[in-house]
Amino acid sequence: MSRRRPAIAAVRFGQDSSDVLDLALVGVVVVAAVVALLVGLWGIAVLGAVPSLAADVLRGERPLRLRRLVRRVLLDRPERSLVRNGSVAAAVAATPPTSVFANLAFLLIAVMVLHLALTAYTALGVRRTQRERAGITWRHLQVAGETEGPGELPDPVQDRLPVDGLRLLTASEVLVLGGFALAAAGVGVLPWLLALVVLAITGWTLWTAWRAWGPRGGHRVRDSDVSVAQAVADLAPEVVLYFSSPADGTYALGVWASVINACERPVLVVLREPAHLAGVETILKPTIVVPTVTDLVAVTPLSVRVVLYPTNVVKNNEMIRIPGPMHCFIGHGDSDKVGSFSPLNRMYDEIWVAGRAAVERYAAVDEGIDLNVVRPVGRPQLADIRRAAPEAAMDGHRLTVLYAPTWEGFFDEADYSSVAALGERIVQGCLDAGADVLFKPHPLTGHRLPEAGKAREAIDDLVRKAGGGSEVVAPSPNSLYEAFNRADLLISDISSVITDFLASRKPYAVSNRRDVPDLEFRRLFPSASAAELLGSDLAALPAALADAAGADPRRAQREALAMHLLGPEGDPMVVFLREIDDFVARSDARLAGTVRR
Repeated sequence: MSRRRPAIAAVRFGQDSSDVLDLALVGVVVVAAVVALLVGLWGIAVLGAVPSLAADVLRGERPLRLRRLVRRVLLDRPERSLVRNGSVAAAVAATPPTSVFANLAFLLIAVMVLHLALTAYTALGVRRTQRERAGITWRHLQVAGETEGPGELPDPVQDRLPVDGLRLLTASEVLVLGGFALAAAGVGVLPWLLALVVLAITGWTLWTAWRAWGPRGGHRVRDSDVSVAQAVADLAPEVVLYFSSPADGTYALGVWASVINACERPVLVVLREPAHLAGVETILKPTIVVPTVTDLVAVTPLSVRVVLYPTNVVKNNEMIRIPGPMHCFIGHGDSDKVGSFSPLNRMYDEIWVAGRAAVERYAAVDEGIDLNVVRPVGRPQLADIRRAAPEAAMDGHRLTVLYAPTWEGFFDEADYSSVAALGERIVQGCLDAGADVLFKPHPLTGHRLPEAGKAREAIDDLVRKAGGGSEVVAPSPNSLYEAFNRADLLISDISSVITDFLASRKPYAVSNRRDVPDLEFRRLFPSASAAELLGSDLAALPAALADAAGADPRRAQREALAMHLLGPEGDPMVVFLREIDDFVARSDARLAGTVRR
């Protein structure tokens, strides 16, 4: 979307709270004023105010971690301005030579008016944004001629000058500080003239804002939510990909980017949290962020036939309660983890899994899931994974090992990760054997257990120092599957990674850090039945490396396991998109039956 951008990024009303840097610079202001009073040099106070003033004038988007540390400290832009100018005024008034009272009076009046102007301008902007109905964010959707939005609130001062109103008011403090310096130097008339200029700037700025944002404002209040709902209705989506998760769970959405882009039916991607927008650049279908249930209902037209859910979260209930569409849990990976056969999935009309193995998992736990709604549909994400042909020993080929462990899970029962217990030794063992190592950690590694995070950092360092063909794989959406094509051997944990890697038919090894007996481990986790198992002593690591170098006694076993785990033969993307067509047809049939009744 084409947006008018100022030379300096505009301040967003209501999001200008102080952070660590602001507090530190205001502290410098106060300390400098105290020192100026103690030593009798007013210039120290002026110099101490300059960094804080410059930071406010040049202020851009600050990192969230800086703002969180001082979330409850009410020291916004108007208050910072008052502290700066008040400190300088005190220093100038109390240090010799005594300044002319009229000059100081005019400047103090200018300080107070400037403070009130900053407060009033901010209040007008906040009031204006609160009157707008622009809560829905969109991308790749035509809304009133724009493909992304909503745009920023037009700043009336910026319509006339190359700077927004808040920055203009803040920058006028330079005149106030200059006036105090001149007053302290004994200059007679110029300080109050500067004060008058500041008063003129504040008056013009507030008048401009009032004309634009007041009750009779000239700028039309944006009402883009209504326009977005109409644009979605015009799109008439039949398929919705619905996604909600904590901010660090965006990776589960990225897994489906290539599939959604390939879908030829009208598709709408619905996100519930704006934090995920930054992680979906690869999704090219119309995408909206819907913050409230009311908005969700408004952007779910009668054309929607099916809704697909990659995650199992509480907010899914808000979509499922909308009558009409059929709902399907598709997950974001297929594995032997407990999360892959949760009894919570009973609330969906259908549950799509990769192969027959997933159906057997649901049958084994027997927790009320109707097996008739569990459908093996393959793994469309695996379409670009190259299948390795049986080979003899790879003479002259330097072995490449992909170490792609999972994270430690939300609770101990779901902790299959090898990172903290075995990770460094696995990587060092592969490097010592002359192999290159590709390290692809799970994005949430270290999220629950600090020791896992520390081990991840140590492995990162180990791989980077190894050089050559060893590298830490970037966290881009397709980087894991690209690493599959480069690797000769996968070492991983119980997770969807080993299931997906079987599409390549290459050798793999699975961590067994708790040293569960081999037969019991393979019974508990069928996806590991064709793998070398790495216990806590890593005694099987040489055998795993030998398998990848050409010995490969488990090739036939992997072939059979892959068919069992990964579902129907054929191009997995074509198979999946055909399943979507059939699902829409089933939804139409159910809807027709409901209407007849």
